[in-house]
Amino acid sequence: MAQGINFKSVFSIVGKILFLLALVQFIPLAIALYYGESFQPFLISIFISGIVGLIFGYYTKDTQNEWTVRESYAIVAFSWLFCAVFCAVPFMLFGLSPFDAFFEAMSGVTTTGASILTDIDSCPQSFLFWRSLTQWLGGLGVVALFLAIIPKVNMRGRQLYRMEFSGPTEDKIRPKISSTAKILWFFYIGATILLAIILFALDFSVYDAVVFALSTMSSGGFAPYNSSILPYLNLKTEIVIIIFMLLAGTNFALIYKAATKGVKNLIKDEEFRTYLLFFAIISVILAVILVRDMGYDWTTSLRYSFFQIGSLMTTTSYVIADYNVWSDAAKIILFLAMFTGGCSGSTSGGPTFVRWIILFRYARRDIFKFMHPHAVKPIKYNGRSLNEDVVHSTISFMILYFLIFVVSTVLLGILELDLITAATTSISTLGNLGTVFGMISPFDSFADFPILARLIMIINMWVGRLELYTVILLFTREFWKN
Repeated sequence: MAQGINFKSVFSIVGKILFLLALVQFIPLAIALYYGESFQPFLISIFISGIVGLIFGYYTKDTQNEWTVRESYAIVAFSWLFCAVFCAVPFMLFGLSPFDAFFEAMSGVTTTGASILTDIDSCPQSFLFWRSLTQWLGGLGVVALFLAIIPKVNMRGRQLYRMEFSGPTEDKIRPKISSTAKILWFFYIGATILLAIILFALDFSVYDAVVFALSTMSSGGFAPYNSSILPYLNLKTEIVIIIFMLLAGTNFALIYKAATKGVKNLIKDEEFRTYLLFFAIISVILAVILVRDMGYDWTTSLRYSFFQIGSLMTTTSYVIADYNVWSDAAKIILFLAMFTGGCSGSTSGGPTFVRWIILFRYARRDIFKFMHPHAVKPIKYNGRSLNEDVVHSTISFMILYFLIFVVSTVLLGILELDLITAATTSISTLGNLGTVFGMISPFDSFADFPILARLIMIINMWVGRLELYTVILLFTREFWKN
């Protein structure tokens, strides 16, 4: 008989993560004090998160030497759910309804970037800073932050690490999971600081430079303006943002290897090459379509296409043009970009390119075996033969991903969203993108969507950020059976 879940172990870890979340909220508290804004929402939230974290962490002692697989899944799934709930507390204390606050917080921690705010320009700066900070925390992962800070869970943390980082293969930098998590976080923090400095040099205010850096490196896309990044739009800014969006969408472990062992490690990686090649090709195709269909000049078309494709591919969801008015051919290219995602082990959402590579090679192998039914032809990736279990789990993931996309599209359609809006909303939330086209423009909020539609979006965000299985398993009978 399978061993039941030890909820003391699960909530002990969840509690410690909530306590870390309470400590992080001192940053927006300081921002509120600096700008003379109301700091009580953060003070109350710190108290609530801290007390609940202490109760969970210290009154449900984790006495096990090893977690079961089910406990590991429960820890990751509940950690993200509870983080979204407690990240919503400041939003609620600033005046949002509980449901709207939860929507905004879930969109933040999952780096989706969808918003219910209708007048972002009038929001307090501490409120908007917290909004972007939730994305930054979720970009690399709240559990990964815990693994970096708490070294005692090293052996047990491997399963948590695998569940939080995207991709069918594991990219460890060091044998110790805590060391790997530390290195990834140091790189993440360093890249964010570097981007903030560059943006400040490009005439961003200090506040805006930091907020946009948090949203860019997390592939989240929350901006402190209704018009996204348009207030700072110029060629230099666009180039910098594109570079850092692509950087955020690249496997962080691969970047570390390239920095320490030579750039050839980056160039040799098949996923990275495919990622950049796809970005370049469909950006050029979109530019041609914009020249042909919209009458833009080549300079404008190339700027729009490279920025928007980079934004959608990396699931950052910044907007520099209302592509809702573009031709159907242009929208098809954008829709294609929405289905890709970035690289595995990055802050981007979506299926990731490694899964697309494995899927196409699986299809190619099946075509080959029609002609050579007795041939043994392994699927290779980066020069190595993949275990068939990895191949089968990848195929299963892609089938499930498309199934969830179709089901949520149908449900959103039943709730009176038109087909285009339902489809783009479904893939946008499942892939953690945040922008849609159809009934609303990319600059609009989701405030007018039916509450059931927004509930479906919340579930999609949660499921999509945790690689489907981590959340879906919670809703199976087998998961809870002793």
